[in-house]
Amino acid sequence: MSVDRIAWSRVEDVPTIELKPGIEYSHRLITQEGQGSSFSFHITSIAAGFEHEARGDGEHESVLYCLHGGSTQTLPDGTVHEFRPGDAVYLPREHEYHHAVGPAGLVMAVSCTPSR
Repeated sequence: MSVDRIAWSRVEDVPTIELKPGIEYSHRLITQEGQGSSFSFHITSIAAGFEHEARGDGEHESVLYCLHGGSTQTLPDGTVHEFRPGDAVYLPREHEYHHAVGPAGLVMAVSCTPSR
């Protein structure tokens, strides 16, 4: 697909990708496959109370932007950040942190390079 044209996308027009069934799902709105983009842009939702160890895959750099709800992100050195609406976080290819989603769940915009 050519990257020399403007392209639109809506959540209703893309499949829901179940990352963790019943817990985490994503709508990949802009992708290499769909629009020819070198990066991807998603809206991802995670259920309230979910906790896990987040780790980079060595390939993707990402930016997360909190739209609704929130979570606590704890780095291996003990640094704690409350991820709330309006916050953005850059994740390098290699990273790790403990991720605990709050009682309102978490909805975030995610951009990754290369495209997922």
